Amino acid sequence: MTQAHPDIIPFPVRAPAHATEGAVPVLIVSGDLEWLHRLAGDVQATGRAARTAASLEAAVQWLQANPPEVCVIGPLPAGATVEQLLEACQQKGSTTQFLRRDGHAAPQHTGPAAANGPTVDLLPEPCAPDVLALALHAAEQRARLLAENRRLRRQLANRNLREMAGQSAAMQALRHQIQYLAEQAGPVLLTGERGTGIDQVAQAIHDASKRSHRPFVAVDCSVHSAETLEAELFGAPPPAGTARQPGRLEQADGGTLLLENVHCIALPLQRRLAAVLADQRFEIERTGERIRFDVRVVLGTEVDLDELMQRGLFRPELLRDIGEHRLVVPTLRSRPEDIAPLVEFYLRKVAAREGKPPRSLTLDALHLLQSYHWPGNLAELEHVIERACALDAGRKLTVPMLSPWLATSAADDAPAGLTLAEMERRLIETTFTRFAGNREKTAKALQIGIRTLSGKLREYGYPPRGGPGSNIRPWTPTGYDTPTEQKAA
Repeated sequence: MTQAHPDIIPFPVRAPAHATEGAVPVLIVSGDLEWLHRLAGDVQATGRAARTAASLEAAVQWLQANPPEVCVIGPLPAGATVEQLLEACQQKGSTTQFLRRDGHAAPQHTGPAAANGPTVDLLPEPCAPDVLALALHAAEQRARLLAENRRLRRQLANRNLREMAGQSAAMQALRHQIQYLAEQAGPVLLTGERGTGIDQVAQAIHDASKRSHRPFVAVDCSVHSAETLEAELFGAPPPAGTARQPGRLEQADGGTLLLENVHCIALPLQRRLAAVLADQRFEIERTGERIRFDVRVVLGTEVDLDELMQRGLFRPELLRDIGEHRLVVPTLRSRPEDIAPLVEFYLRKVAAREGKPPRSLTLDALHLLQSYHWPGNLAELEHVIERACALDAGRKLTVPMLSPWLATSAADDAPAGLTLAEMERRLIETTFTRFAGNREKTAKALQIGIRTLSGKLREYGYPPRGGPGSNIRPWTPTGYDTPTEQKAA
């Protein structure tokens, strides 16, 4: 009596007269041509289509380009291993299951559990046709269940986007768009005002996609010059005697790369980026080595790229390549009904960080937040909540705690041409005045040490801490800081 393989479920065998139309063929991999043809014939005898690969390179290319549900492995070419085939599947995120027939007599089961990834089942040799049919059927079922499991996980991840709290019509539409884009291929262009959470939307698209198990890498193009951004993306030339460090494109291989503030990329680099994204490969200039990668690119911007293109500031070929899938991230002022759940989320976030019960909000304070125009969007709201919590240990946030942070800051109205030191002084003095000369609250609000704050105030001419007038900025009607300065002028 033939011993059934422990991982083969004895489903009834259905042997169709011909391969299912549109089904991906079973991949047969072997470096031995006799084995290759024999295995292909055995698979075809079960009513399935088969595709053969006589080299590791051909097998990897097929596994990544058009992943099958099942791959049957015979004796491999010299130097090739089953682990290399598994790695190709893991990089692609496919659910391919493996059956191995290479002359071993005893069946074995290796690899991770079917619920977590590909399996490798070693079948007996010789292998009876009914045993092979059952093994193929069980492997196909595992692959489909795993694919369905991943699809449901992606849907669950999309529904549980805690960082995107809110049930407004705008947010519901955004979630539907995220789910749709997660199932698509190709670049995504996200447009939205500063602070709307473009990075969170990009992360959500990644988490809900088939690439969620691979890296998510973000690069802010606005903080780099043309030279440093190119090195960041493609890797910097290594110093003599050291290995080359991979760039962000290689680090994100198999996953998603977010390019924030893509409008800041210089025109020459835009041209190279367009070519690289189209080919999914680039060449190292010094060595001529070609680097291949598999990355989905999400690009974020707060400006109209079509207008930039009309002005000659954005290359049309790059906009054409990245503009197929577009999504506009809504502003916070367009969905005031979401402010209450957002505040609750941020309060819970602060409470988790502090290890304390979450605070609440008075009704008047909520109305104040809902009536504010939020030029900084989500980032500003989170900033306001964090600052208010940092300066008061009470259980409820009130209007007096929040209103100082909603006024337009002096930095927003500052004239152009101020130096960094002048801007810093204006910010410190404005915050110091806002808290009526309380140095502890000012230091907490600015997130600096009390000694650093005292040193800055002393530099600006304030008396030492605790001395007469230490919380009052010296002032005269002439605008000079002290009578001595007035006399000197």
